[in-house]
Amino acid sequence: MKHFWSLALLFTAFTFLKSKGQEISGRITDKLTNETLIGVNILLDGKGIASSDFDGKFSISTTKGNHEMVFKFIGYKQKKINFTLSAGESKQIEIKMSEDAELIETVVVSAGKFEQRIEETTVSIEVIKPNLISNKNTTNIQTAIDQVPGINITDGQANIRGGSGWSYGAGTRVQVLVDDMPLISGDAGQAQWNLISTENINQVEIIKGATSALYGSSALNGVINIRTAYPNDKPETKINFHNGKYANAKRKSLNWWGYNKRKVYGMDFLHKQKIGNLDLVLGGFFLEDQGYRYKEVTSRQRVNFNTRYRNPKIEGLSYGINANFLFNETASALIWESYESAFIP
Repeated sequence: MKHFWSLALLFTAFTFLKSKGQEISGRITDKLTNETLIGVNILLDGKGIASSDFDGKFSISTTKGNHEMVFKFIGYKQKKINFTLSAGESKQIEIKMSEDAELIETVVVSAGKFEQRIEETTVSIEVIKPNLISNKNTTNIQTAIDQVPGINITDGQANIRGGSGWSYGAGTRVQVLVDDMPLISGDAGQAQWNLISTENINQVEIIKGATSALYGSSALNGVINIRTAYPNDKPETKINFHNGKYANAKRKSLNWWGYNKRKVYGMDFLHKQKIGNLDLVLGGFFLEDQGYRYKEVTSRQRVNFNTRYRNPKIEGLSYGINANFLFNETASALIWESYESAFIP
């Protein structure tokens, strides 16, 4: 009987020691303020298994041997440690994480015709980044520009802070540029928005106020300067598709299309790549808009390319050729049969 209890006690002790595994625990704080960090994601050997509690503490049981632990938290630099646990060992660690603050400077050229940080300019200037244009999924740059406070686009013409904008025969009072080159028609002084390739825009710089001294009489109310993009170190290709339908009018007599709803669809693409000292950008755009008026159909295709060769012998010297080709076919309705019904020839 005595031997039985001795064996039982030995077995219980062995089982306890075997069940007691390896453990690593600790506390996570801010390196600068020493405040606890709540909800830090903890990855052990590449797998997310825990997060810090309200006191910044954590405790993880694992196997013996070598391990890698990674700590991730929004706004902080990733922290990685390597450690080794022997059988039954418990380890306590302190983790200090540093903030990952990165200042992204916005550089403009429209304010003085040379590169400046936006905070150094002495004029009121707004910058539209390509992310806004992409999120709007717009096929025309007017839609994005119209979102800027103080800018209104009426009948295709820009008005800045209630300025006179454009009048027939007198031309525009807001200068529209693409890479510092005017995009105003020579006959009536109208801005040619359809020529602007929305798929290849680096940023849009808008000056609110008179800048005639730099850009001439067409800039009495301001300037809209669209700057096209050039490739980064890595090649980049983007393809976007869009598709939609016109809803039925409230008055059924105007729904001349019956069950075949009018559609609008299209696509655009962009490829940017560096080839040695040559920067190459290729872009294209296609739009088919069936319209909601009878036979008011718009078909538009656009192809553009930018090239820039950086001279290897003279630093800062570059030269290239940019081109934009637009093929546009459209029709406009002049008259309807009456206020209540559409005119169908």
